[in-house]
Amino acid sequence: MFKIASHYGVSTEFRDVDELCFKWQVEAPTRGLPLYEQIALGSLGRLADDVALAGRGNDGEYEFLYAGGAFEAWLGASARGLRLDRLERNFRDAVGGALDSAGARGAPAATVARSIRDGMVRTREIVAFPLSSRWGGPLFFLFSRERASKYDLVDAIYRATDDGLATLAAVHAGKHIVDFDIVSLNASASRLFGGAERDLQWRRLSEIVPAWMTNGAFERLSAIFHSAIDDTFEVAHHAAEGGARHLRLAAAPMGDLVAVTLTDVTELKAREASFRLLFEGNPMPMWVHDPQTLRIVAVNDAAVAHYGYSREQFLASTLFDLYAEEEWAAVTIAHESPASRRSSDRIWSNRTADGRAIKVQNYAREIAFDDSPAILLAIVDVTEQREQAARIAHLAHHDPLTGLANRVLFRTRLTEGLQRLESADERLAVLYLDLDGFKDVNDAFGHPIGDRLLVAVTERLRQALAPGDMVARVGGDEFAIVQFGAGAQEADRLADRVVAALSVGYEIDGHAVAVGASVGISIAPIDSADADILLKNADIALYRAKADGRGLHRFFEPEMAASILVRRALEADLRHALVAGEFQIYYQPLVDIATYRIVASEALLRWFHPERGLVSPNEFIPLAEETGLIVPIGEWVLREACREAASWPEPIGVCVNLSPAQFRSRSLAQSVLSALATSGLAPQRLEIEITESVLLAENHANLALLHQLRGLGVCISMDDFGTGYSSLSYLRSFPFDKIKIDRSFVKELPENQECGAIVRAVAGIGQCLGVATVAEGVETPEQLERLREEGCTQMQGFLFSRPAPAAELRRMLVNGGELSAVAVVSAA
Repeated sequence: MFKIASHYGVSTEFRDVDELCFKWQVEAPTRGLPLYEQIALGSLGRLADDVALAGRGNDGEYEFLYAGGAFEAWLGASARGLRLDRLERNFRDAVGGALDSAGARGAPAATVARSIRDGMVRTREIVAFPLSSRWGGPLFFLFSRERASKYDLVDAIYRATDDGLATLAAVHAGKHIVDFDIVSLNASASRLFGGAERDLQWRRLSEIVPAWMTNGAFERLSAIFHSAIDDTFEVAHHAAEGGARHLRLAAAPMGDLVAVTLTDVTELKAREASFRLLFEGNPMPMWVHDPQTLRIVAVNDAAVAHYGYSREQFLASTLFDLYAEEEWAAVTIAHESPASRRSSDRIWSNRTADGRAIKVQNYAREIAFDDSPAILLAIVDVTEQREQAARIAHLAHHDPLTGLANRVLFRTRLTEGLQRLESADERLAVLYLDLDGFKDVNDAFGHPIGDRLLVAVTERLRQALAPGDMVARVGGDEFAIVQFGAGAQEADRLADRVVAALSVGYEIDGHAVAVGASVGISIAPIDSADADILLKNADIALYRAKADGRGLHRFFEPEMAASILVRRALEADLRHALVAGEFQIYYQPLVDIATYRIVASEALLRWFHPERGLVSPNEFIPLAEETGLIVPIGEWVLREACREAASWPEPIGVCVNLSPAQFRSRSLAQSVLSALATSGLAPQRLEIEITESVLLAENHANLALLHQLRGLGVCISMDDFGTGYSSLSYLRSFPFDKIKIDRSFVKELPENQECGAIVRAVAGIGQCLGVATVAEGVETPEQLERLREEGCTQMQGFLFSRPAPAAELRRMLVNGGELSAVAVVSAA
């Protein structure tokens, strides 16, 4: 350590540098740099070979002004006028660094420059002294001298590497190589061979690793010697300290020698073995491919089974053979960008051997495979998951039976259509329809036939629509249509087509099925520009169409809403009435004309609403039939009437009217049985009254049910005979116990001779068939007398009694139901 030099931070092995630093310190003024003449001229004699003078040229770059012989020899060029940027990089950076530091500090600065010559690493000190000049800009006095210490580069590498390095010389016997001498080796090679360097050097290979003479290593080394071509191969090796190792030998010819690098790849092989075990036996499809060529280099059994390609086909393929053509660009981009390659979010389309398209997610990992970079790709087939998700998404917006849009999707498309109405002149029509008679089909043939009917209806609706229009199933037998760009005329024509198309008969599984359709229409923006209101208005118009006779279509009118609200309020009250006990049964007697004795009494339902008062049966019975409420209400009437009649004197019976809607209920027979059993009423005291509409609807099914009831002992009456079709075939097809003549014929007696003829004919039919005939609506003695003359056997009407509560009827039955003629006339 030289004191003066170290003061300036200059580390040097040479006393000359310390002396130069001392001189520079002495000559330097208090503030400023020593003059060039004071430092350089006095030192040139002794240090002339090792010094140089430099400054900045006109362009501001460093250049040499002068250099001694040893300095120029180091530079390898004449120094005068030599620009610094013309030097080799290691010289340029070292000299430039010293000059910059000296100039910036205004004091001596040092660095070192290293170079390699004859395999030796040589180190040269460079010290720069900043000087002032009488001619202008600053100058730099440079000192450069090579240090004595040198390092053998090859030897350093030879000793430092963890790989074993060895040089082998062939041992010949004639023209043949019979062994190799170990010329040199490093410590790592010695450790692998199991001995000290000095003990192994010049030994024969067959002595050190005899197994190499027979496991193929000797033949590979000999081939390198003869061919002068590099080779890399692996050998199993038993280390001296025990245990099997795996070595990779990279050998290269070197004149009459062979240089060998020995790498212990035991752990790598173990990892590869573990990888192959996990790879081959993994149930997840996997393969390994080259990231550059995209060629598959390994594939596991799961991938072979999943894709259907043989292993040979896989290994002859690239990713482009497995990915759909539309994915090729993305595959290329993914492998050019490692970040996107590793992403597993993307869903890819692959092709299997049978041409099937599958959707997969890729999980990629960069690995080394057979000493080369590779991509391990694990495949997760999400085809079924995606299809299931698509099915779920479809079901969320579509009807599973017909495949039509559901209410949610319909409303969405309707809203979108409304948003596209840009002017008041543009139109959009909503048609709301339901099937007339669909419930009868379900009741008669069962829901499977009903479902197939809905599918057939759907097909006809699709055919009736224009391109771009949309139909949806929005309820059990309810459908909605949106006509984009359509006004009233277009909607009117479409409604006609729909009603006509749906009313044509259907053949479903061998059954002839008939339904009709009623349609309600609203127009946007006239009726509303809101989707929900448009649908509601079309629904209101549908109610009007059904009320006007069905098989029709009606356009929404504002006044319809009020009547619908009233109807719906009545429906809501009707649903509440049974639970609230608002219903009562009144009874009107049936009297034998010959004996004036009460033989039965008809149960008539009355509704006493807490606010509306007495609600007419003509008002609520049709609503109950339409809504299906007639079934629970009818069951209640049946139970109550049987219970009440059981308290009357025998054999007086009770007549209960059954609606066609009740016949659609599969539980009707059970309800009758239950009412009789609970009340204890004898079956022959119960009369079921039906109208011909029961036989018009599902004749065979309802006839079978009537026969079942009559088989229980229940009497069956034909009510309102003479109205409607009044087909005599009904009387022939079923053995009715009683025929009731409608009041419309009785009220015209005795004046209307045509009514008299009809009464006479019906009474005659009854006599021929041996069944009772009942005249309804008898109000005067003259009517009674005429009915007696025409042969009627029973009568019912205000002449005898108005409908009365049960308690009042019981008072009439005190005498066994016997009425005197005087009492009858008095009542009139």
